[in-house]
Amino acid sequence: MAIKSVLVPLNEGERCFDVLQSAFVVARRFGAHITAVHARQDTASVPFVFSNLTGALKEAVLQETAQASQRVAGKIGERFVAACESAGVEITETGTFSDEVTASFEVVEGRPVDVLIERARLSDVTAIASPQLGVNTVRQTPVGETLESIMLGSGRPVLIVPQKWDARHCENAAIGWNESVQSSRALAMTIPWLRMMGNVTLVVSRERSRRVALVQDYLRTHGIEAGVKILNRGEKSSGEALLDRCREMKADFLVVGGYSRARPRQLLFGGVTRHLMKNTDIVTVMVH
Repeated sequence: MAIKSVLVPLNEGERCFDVLQSAFVVARRFGAHITAVHARQDTASVPFVFSNLTGALKEAVLQETAQASQRVAGKIGERFVAACESAGVEITETGTFSDEVTASFEVVEGRPVDVLIERARLSDVTAIASPQLGVNTVRQTPVGETLESIMLGSGRPVLIVPQKWDARHCENAAIGWNESVQSSRALAMTIPWLRMMGNVTLVVSRERSRRVALVQDYLRTHGIEAGVKILNRGEKSSGEALLDRCREMKADFLVVGGYSRARPRQLLFGGVTRHLMKNTDIVTVMVH
């Protein structure tokens, strides 16, 4: 799968524009188009907010809310234009088949998560910030809820950009391989990235290491030579051990399947996916 369309959700948060910088790097690597989308709630579609207001007052509130929303969208659009100009990226109305890096900005009304899932299904990858650290669960943050919803609802890869990440080309890839359907999808959907890496390593548990040669053979058919590292868990969770191994390898790009175990189980007991969402310190691609 070629990487020709990159979706970037934009809001007022500073980190969205950090993610946009990483999206520029991806787009330059593949000659892709970036679609930046500001999804805003259609206030009129949430009637319970205004159920106790008179007709005239309700209309006044709706009008003021709409104007405020337009002002926010305008500021986001201005920041988008400034970011593109600074990066030397051409702004177009839509993407076209080309090797040139282009970008467009849209404001779409509706339930934001639904809007972004719909757009993500028609994008090769969605770039989004990792959830804020210091909260108990991923879904306690708007970013975490959006990230999780897009990954589960789109069927496409999400590119998670960690906090304080210096946007740059990644060269050292790690693949967290657990033989699941999700990790198989993640592997297949990131072949274009992996072919451009200087180094690719499969990180597997000891019990799966005997069968990892099959994965190496598959990657070799795509011109990718992959090494193997064993995951040493000890007293750590699988997520902690995987990130530790990535640090030891100096990996700057991680590929994993998301929610290869049932999501309700991970919500109750935790799991690799949720740990990586919150704690990854390198660019991470997840696919459900």
